[in-house]
Amino acid sequence: MQRKRGVHPRPHNNNCFVIDRWVQFGGRKWLLIAVLAACTFSLLLAGFVTMRPTDSRPKPALGLMTSLPLVWSEGGIEADLAKDATAHPAFTRLSAHFDITPIDDVAAWVPKPNHMLLLAQPRAFAPRELVWIDNWVRQGGLVLILADPALQWGSLYPLGDKRRPLFTSMLSPLLAHWGVELVLPLEDEEPTSMRKIGVFNIRTVTPGEWLPKEGTAKNRCAILAKGLLADCRMGKGRAVLVADADFLDDAFWEGRGMRILTGKDEFANMALLQALLAALHDNKGLDGDFVGK
Repeated sequence: MQRKRGVHPRPHNNNCFVIDRWVQFGGRKWLLIAVLAACTFSLLLAGFVTMRPTDSRPKPALGLMTSLPLVWSEGGIEADLAKDATAHPAFTRLSAHFDITPIDDVAAWVPKPNHMLLLAQPRAFAPRELVWIDNWVRQGGLVLILADPALQWGSLYPLGDKRRPLFTSMLSPLLAHWGVELVLPLEDEEPTSMRKIGVFNIRTVTPGEWLPKEGTAKNRCAILAKGLLADCRMGKGRAVLVADADFLDDAFWEGRGMRILTGKDEFANMALLQALLAALHDNKGLDGDFVGK
């Protein structure tokens, strides 16, 4: 009498199915057991990968005040509400790592503990607003300031229009109070500048330079990266200063042709910005390997 073969359940996997059929038509029992064990292990491994917990930690809070078209485009409300409207690439990149709150009035902003502030070529401040920023930093506030002495960011608006990004930083009173001044070096024949800051290769245009302010009683700021960065500590807080804002312009870092080939940025402008914010948030220094000498 012909003996019926036992029916073994098989996982729905093409490789396991092929081997199982091979075993069914002449293989040995030990090979079938090994195959079933391998299939079970692969299914368990796939389930483990898909069930790995995602990072549920909240993103650091970041207030953003800027005259640059990062949050809103220059096309007006109609352009921002269009179906194909997209945020500026720099804003999109920052939003992936930080919980951003756009700010129009710093004095009306109510920061929570560990909130950071990013001032990217902001509008001109009233004296009371400069006093507010200074007091907030001294009480423990953390701010990253991008101050450009000669902004080259393109604009749809004509010169003199208040809607254009500020051509030059208007923070001199506050910065002088902290012990630094912003200057534009004139010895460079080429306006486009490539810098290596530690592990970060960046590209920008007409960057400025930080110099110690003469007559300052106490030097609160360490000037780094050949004058491009300044690390200032006042009271319980800290301000990191960058003598440039054009480096946020995606024309200098995305490298569209390079992205097609590699899927990566051509220059590390945004990686540097994120690293500076991370150093602020974690209270890490900027000396040594971070910015070089």
